[in-house]
Formats: sequence, C-alpha cells, structure tokens
Amino acid sequence: MNNSDAELEAWLAGEDLFLPALQDPEHWVAGFDPDRQLVLLKIGPFQRLFLRPPKFTKRFYHQLFPLTIETWPYRRRVQLFDDFCTVDITLDLRFQATLNYVQKNTEVLEDINSHIQGLYAAVIEDKIQQELNKLADGAWVRDGLAEHEKRIAISVCEVLTQQHIQAEAICRMSVSFIDFPEVQLGKDSVYLHMLKKTFELNQEKNLERQRQQRLNEQQVLSEKQLELEHLKQVAEMQRQLQLAEAEAQIRLLQDKEQQLARQLEVERRLHSVQVEHEQQLKEMSFELELRTQQELEARRRVAEAEQMTERLAHQADMEDKQTLAEIQRRESARRRWSEADKAETDLPSDREMDA
Repeated sequence: MNNSDAELEAWLAGEDLFLPALQDPEHWVAGFDPDRQLVLLKIGPFQRLFLRPPKFTKRFYHQLFPLTIETWPYRRRVQLFDDFCTVDITLDLRFQATLNYVQKNTEVLEDINSHIQGLYAAVIEDKIQQELNKLADGAWVRDGLAEHEKRIAISVCEVLTQQHIQAEAICRMSVSFIDFPEVQLGKDSVYLHMLKKTFELNQEKNLERQRQQRLNEQQVLSEKQLELEHLKQVAEMQRQLQLAEAEAQIRLLQDKEQQLARQLEVERRLHSVQVEHEQQLKEMSFELELRTQQELEARRRVAEAEQMTERLAHQADMEDKQTLAEIQRRESARRRWSEADKAETDLPSDREMDA
C-alpha cells in the first residue's frame, strides 16, 4: 500500500494528517528584558553608553533611554493558482534592541524601534517572499503549512538576531479556496490532492513566467542584499569614526585637564608672588608714610622752634628796647635833675637879694 492509500485510510478514519508535524514545533527563545534601559553619560563633548546597572543613582550628567519590547504586526494575502487559492499570512513579531545595536546607531537612540522597522522592513519582506515562493509547487497541499510557518518565523528572527536585535515571531498561515470555502487543510487532504492534480495541468504554462519572476526577484534580492551589506559597511565606518572621535575627545579632555592643572599651578604661583608683592608694597607704603610723618613732625618741630626763637628774639628785642628806653628815660631824668641843680646853684640867694 502506498502513502496515498495510507493517507486516504487515515483521512477516512477521521485522523488529522498533519498532527505529527504540529506536535513538535520549534521554539525560538528571544530572552527579552522588559526592564532594559540604557544610560547616556555626557560630560561636555565626551559621552558613553552603557546598560543601567541594578543599583544605579541618576546624576545630572546621566540620561536614561528605555529599550522597550516593540510589537510589529505583519499581514499579507497571496493569491495562488490563478487566484483559485488565497493564503493569508499573519506574522506577530516582537523585538528589542540590544546595547551592541544601539552603540552602532547612537544617532537614532531616541527613536531606535522606528529606525529598526524602517531599516529592516524590506529585508523581512524578502525573507517572507522567499518562503512564499516555495508555495508555488503545491507541495504544501499535501504536507500542510506548519513547516512554512516555522521557517518564516525563524528566518525573520535570524535576520534581526544577526544584527544584535533580540526577536521572536509567531507565524500563522490560513488557506481558502474560491470555489470550495469549506475545504480545510488536514481535514480534506485527499480532496485537496485531487484539486492539486487539476492545477498541475496548468502549471507548465506558468513555469517559465514563474522562473522569470524568480530571476527578477533574486536579482532584486541580490541588489537589496548588496545594499544591506553597504549599509552594514557604512554603519561600521560610522561606528569606527564615532569610536575614533570619542577617543580623540578623551585625549582632548585629558590634555585640557593637564593644561588646566598647569594653568592652576601657574595662577597659584602668580597669586603667591602678587600677594608677596602687595605685602612689600604695603610695607614700603607704611615705611614711606612713617618717614613722611617723621619728616612732617620734624618740620613741625623745626617750625615751632623757629617760631619760638623768633618770639624770644622779638621779646628780647622788646626788652632791649624797653631797657634802652628806661636807660634813656633815667638819663633824661638825671640830666633834668642835673640841670635843675645847676640852675639852683646859679640863682642868688635870698640874702643877696635882700642886700
């Protein structure tokens, strides 16, 4: 009995043909940290990024940036087999940036999640498209879509993880047929096999078109991969430039620190010399003032002595004049007395008069 007969019997028995494939899913552990925060230390031109430690005290030169877990929903609808079959893809992607990624993209730190979505949206779209291209052969009609769901989720996570972005994804794919809305994968597998055989008759005419489309898509993918590689190189160059600039800023700060230390030492010496000079000037000024006061005092004393000498001289002169006047007065009186005596001698006596 071949596999188709075995599947037919299992289907008739009501078993789920895809249950073995679904019982062993592959899990991707992202390792999210809901409390992850970055600390930006910025002092003048110097800055450094590091994860916030458990015991952290925020200073005025610190700035905190939480790295939140972002949910990125993705929805897409694909038409297969000339729009006979519709596949709806639901991808729920959650991601969180790491310190390594942020250090390479510090210029978009405040909007890092939007930056990631804008930068890797096209890459994730390509990964999903690569897996959707595998649905064209119709093998999923027999095997189901579980493996495709897992590969989409894992490939998307790998793309982000390689760039130091933690991610986890859950992909769900549902199928509907335009003329057979009640047909379900796993429940009507044999009937779907018959539908697949019907569409295989029209597959040959689409092979060339699909091949050309794949070539075009591969070319576009190659160009995008080259562009992504270029972006990686540019990002690495920017990181190297930022690292060199940070080292240059550190050296500049160290030189400024040494220069400031030398300047402070010179200023201290100049201040000491200035204080000493001012002290000498004060001493000289005090000595000059003291000498000036002494000279003024000496001059005052000399002036007083001269005034005293002049007063004494004037007094002596006045006394000499008084003495001379007294002598002259006495001499005049003496002469008058002498003249009076002489006059009395020259006058006749009374007896002579009477005679």
